[in-house]
Amino acid sequence: MAPGNGLAAGSHSQLDPYEAALLELAQTSNTREVLSLSRKELEALELYDRIQEQELETALLSQDYSEPRPDDDDDDLEAQLEAAERELLEARSTYSVRRKAIETILMTDPSIQSVHSISDSPAERALLPLINRRDLLSLIYVNLSRAHASCTQSLSNTKVDSMHGTAKTQELVQTLLGLTSAEKSRREAITDPALISQLEAQEKETKAERASWVTMKRVVSAIIVASGIDWAADEGLHDLVVDDEDDDVSDGT
Repeated sequence: MAPGNGLAAGSHSQLDPYEAALLELAQTSNTREVLSLSRKELEALELYDRIQEQELETALLSQDYSEPRPDDDDDDLEAQLEAAERELLEARSTYSVRRKAIETILMTDPSIQSVHSISDSPAERALLPLINRRDLLSLIYVNLSRAHASCTQSLSNTKVDSMHGTAKTQELVQTLLGLTSAEKSRREAITDPALISQLEAQEKETKAERASWVTMKRVVSAIIVASGIDWAADEGLHDLVVDDEDDDVSDGT
């Protein structure tokens, strides 16, 4: 039990005070508030569900259906199939809307009577704590969803900043490689064998560094694309991903 409390305390530290208070209230409230129903009430609910299922089946079976004619081509059959699918969706939508409206009416009246104490029946007294808990959990859900969205946005911004830093590093590496390549033009003026040997060793090292840079750039581009960030909306990330610069490390040989 203690580890669980420690975990909860750690998670609370990431929330604003009012959000942590709401979460604590939800965790400490009685979670055993279950409405007790009699056998007749349970049977009535079961019959209501069966009636709803039968009404849905009746609504679907009552839809007009025409057998395809032998001379119908594939386009006509496809059009008939699309029309049948639209009719099915319309029938299900109409049925769902009507059912939700009925259920809302059936739930609203007892809730109003329970909240405003219009009557004092046992069922309404038992319903009031559940209504209060529902409202509390709805409030907690809204606030925690807002906190989650804020954390997600902060994480996304951090990823973008990190990728910008990586791109800046790549630019500096590219500048360094360009300066190194500029030295190749001066090689022809060197006649000392020792210096020529040093330059050849430096060129090999430069090629290895360029190959490493190209690999790193491709990996970073793949990470950006796979991260889900809207890189197309950011000019720096867009240029990094779609950069069509020739990465052939054998250039200049």
